[in-house]
Amino acid sequence: MTRIVLGLITALTLISCSEKKDKKSQSNNPEIAIQSFFYPYDTVPKIYQYREIKNGMYEQFHRVYGISRSNGKHILVEHFTQDGRHTETYDFLLNSMLVQDHLVVGAKGDIKSTTVNENKLFPLDKKEICFKSQFSGISDQYVIDYESCRKFIDYTQRSILSKKMDCMKLNEILTVTNMDIKLKLKNELTNQIVRYYAKSIGLVEWHDVNDKQHFILEDIMTQNEWLKIISG
Repeated sequence: MTRIVLGLITALTLISCSEKKDKKSQSNNPEIAIQSFFYPYDTVPKIYQYREIKNGMYEQFHRVYGISRSNGKHILVEHFTQDGRHTETYDFLLNSMLVQDHLVVGAKGDIKSTTVNENKLFPLDKKEICFKSQFSGISDQYVIDYESCRKFIDYTQRSILSKKMDCMKLNEILTVTNMDIKLKLKNELTNQIVRYYAKSIGLVEWHDVNDKQHFILEDIMTQNEWLKIISG
């Protein structure tokens, strides 16, 4: 009996040491640390309500939910205007944080996949990453190039939902180029944006460097609560 008890104690000690070692290695892994600031995986949709504090009447909604496919878990982030109009969707493969698909919604409500040329949109270290996609504009004569280059800046705290939250700060250079294929003309717009992701929550705030537009998370609600808002 004594040998059995001693064996159990030894086994438990080894398991405990192994768990501590795993936790320590995870805490020392910068990729795991940064990824914890992304949206948590949950198959029940959550609606993130953002308000533009420079003009308090303007809102934006992001519908976030997880799904499982043959290649692993995905998190989908759908963007909606304040009146509930769907504009685009990003499909992230969770184990790599690469964008698997980028969907845009046309003027007639048609949803189509873009051509994704570079698929990194959420940095896992301090190196700059880029996301690039291309899709047709208001007609086949027009093509839109969308490019977002982001870089991790620092960890900080922000006041979100009436409390201080640990956040990671990103700098983004966003470039949108509208090209007229027939006339061989193009118009390029570039903006610099600062984004904040809160730990275990996801995107909570963003603004341009001139602070002309400034969105901040106002609420996280259920889908039923959101439907009542946009239908009322």
